[in-house]
Amino acid sequence: MDMAFLGDLVINVYTLFLSLMLLFFQERGRKSHSSVAYIRLIGIMAVLVGGSAVRDIVSLSDGNYMFLSKLSNYLIYALDPFSFLFAIKYIDSFVTSEDKEGRTAYINPIMIYAIFNCILVSLDAFLSKGWFYTSFKNGYERGSLYMLRLLVQILSCAIIFAFITVYKNHIHKWYVAPIQALPIIVVTGEILQYFIPYINFAYASSVFAFMVLFIYVQRRDIHMDYLTGTVNRRGIDAALRRAIVESETNPFCAIMVDIDYFKQINDNFGHKVGDEVLEGIAAILLDTFDKKDVVGRYGGDEFCIITHITDEAEIDKKIMKVKKLVEDFEWSNKGKLDLSVSAGIAVYSKEMDMHDKDFMSFVDSRMYEEKAIHHLSKQVKVAAN
Repeated sequence: MDMAFLGDLVINVYTLFLSLMLLFFQERGRKSHSSVAYIRLIGIMAVLVGGSAVRDIVSLSDGNYMFLSKLSNYLIYALDPFSFLFAIKYIDSFVTSEDKEGRTAYINPIMIYAIFNCILVSLDAFLSKGWFYTSFKNGYERGSLYMLRLLVQILSCAIIFAFITVYKNHIHKWYVAPIQALPIIVVTGEILQYFIPYINFAYASSVFAFMVLFIYVQRRDIHMDYLTGTVNRRGIDAALRRAIVESETNPFCAIMVDIDYFKQINDNFGHKVGDEVLEGIAAILLDTFDKKDVVGRYGGDEFCIITHITDEAEIDKKIMKVKKLVEDFEWSNKGKLDLSVSAGIAVYSKEMDMHDKDFMSFVDSRMYEEKAIHHLSKQVKVAAN
């Protein structure tokens, strides 16, 4: 039995170490919804794994610190369901659907379970009924409600998977597969935990799933603009630097696209409509340019495209297509304010001898030249009327 606890302790310590490393390597200073939710998710898992490790240490010390074993068991059983709650809230941070009521219908049952479980475990600890567990000198024993609790845990994973399935079209395609893997990996660990009680497969599998999320979601999320699904300024800068380095053998073109009179859209119709316009134009740019091209939100209402298309006629054709699609874009206030964009285009060559920032300023200036023409044209039109 001691060897079993020793093996479990090794796994718990290793799992705790991985949890702390995931927290440590999480991008500091990021305040996005997904980042905060991820930190909360890893944090609760670190507490649970730490509690499990303490319980194993007490079991190997001939029960000299029974109060620590009781405290650890209480924390594990009381807080464990909150990991499911934090998991579905983390996933919800990637869902762009405005169906708040529908999403809440999946989140609330897990929230109710987490709170109700915490109350019952607290009551059990106070009354010493042994519903969930019984602590003793060299370990613990599962209680009469363990099996029911396990089934509810599995049901929670099923609810999370159903939630992802229903809203997967509202999650960026890059994120769907690793997010779908989360409940599958966790439920596999829960089942293994039932058959092999003295090895903590449940938490080990959860942390493994969080590592998958870190590699395929959180690291990529650093370079993503969450609203539009395009890359962000950081991603554009990285792509531009890479393109300049490779430009001698693989020339490229940078395009800046700016929404005309965007401030008026926000002022007159509100930021929700402004977000709608940003999302719509981002979708147009993503559909117009190839998947190998980098489409990103440079900041505010400016977008940047880095493409290896250098034929000016072909680029002009794509820009004209974008402008036509923007004019025809069905947004909620269409007709009240004409929607249009201005674009600046520049093909990079080594002869320019420009750093990335200088080149982007050059492209930006070209875009503002067209923007000035658009503004002058509108002023003339208003004066004529």
